[in-house]
Amino acid sequence: MQGYLKFKEKDEELYEIDRTEISSNNWFAHTYLRFVVKVKKWFDMLTVKEIYSGLIFILPILSNEKKRQKHLKKCISKIKKLMKKYQISQMVLAEELQQDETFMEGFQNNRKVERKVHILDGKKLITYLIKEIVEYISNKQGRTLELEDVHVLVKQDNLQYRENITFLASYFKTLNIVTPSLKNYQKLAKQLEEKQDIILTVTNNRKKSLKRAKWVINFDLSAEEIKKYTINRMATIIYLTKEGIYEESGFEGLHICKAGIDVSQEVKDFFEKQNLLNQCPITVLYESTIQCQKSFKQVKEQMRKDQVKIEKLYGRRGLLSEKEYQERKDIY
Repeated sequence: MQGYLKFKEKDEELYEIDRTEISSNNWFAHTYLRFVVKVKKWFDMLTVKEIYSGLIFILPILSNEKKRQKHLKKCISKIKKLMKKYQISQMVLAEELQQDETFMEGFQNNRKVERKVHILDGKKLITYLIKEIVEYISNKQGRTLELEDVHVLVKQDNLQYRENITFLASYFKTLNIVTPSLKNYQKLAKQLEEKQDIILTVTNNRKKSLKRAKWVINFDLSAEEIKKYTINRMATIIYLTKEGIYEESGFEGLHICKAGIDVSQEVKDFFEKQNLLNQCPITVLYESTIQCQKSFKQVKEQMRKDQVKIEKLYGRRGLLSEKEYQERKDIY
């Protein structure tokens, strides 16, 4: 199950029932609810509410509480117990909590939580947004998506990777697969040529395959594995995982490590109603709506309906500036 951990924004969030269901004349009920709020504050008790396909855990304190650290310290063990009770497998944390080193140190104490619970950071979305990222950068540099040559670095052979590559092959001038798993991807290339008349090149020449590559998509190679390849020093590299960053000192291209998105007003309204939008980036919140059991095609269809679009891109050192795109505009 999925969890969301946030600060309270108002006392009413700590009520166990919907306040609108109680008559304004019911003095006893309103007095009781206010008493419950005070008890939760005194004993640092979290409120649990259902949302979408998960649960929201609401801290009984404001983000700017004077004794925030003291209260958070007392809440950590309660949070872990609730996560265990409800079998939380992944968690969205309020941004201020993620940036609070003291809290995160206690939250991930002995790595027990980190090992069992995946903390969402929006990174997963990049897997489904490769085409949109290339288009976003190409537009900034005055180029056309359909004329781009793209190289994919991939090791494992699985259904999601094959679906992703098949999807991408329809949008670019050429799609080149660079892989140590030659037989598997040669088979895919043959299938695409026979069924869809799409031509893919499949190779694993470490010295020549990426020497002139303009776009490199690293699906799953580690940092050590990617260093074995000679990569164009001005290439744009898109990373689908946190690992596998190209570390060569002479590299002057772009690293794309994460995408920031915007979505439809309907999606934002949903999270706003839960008082999550002010505390968690929409990119992370939207990532939480993508269910693992969905196929690549199903996720892309969901993104289309939700009007997902790229708003910004992040490199190794944070948000990429317009200058960084323009500096590489006339290289190719």
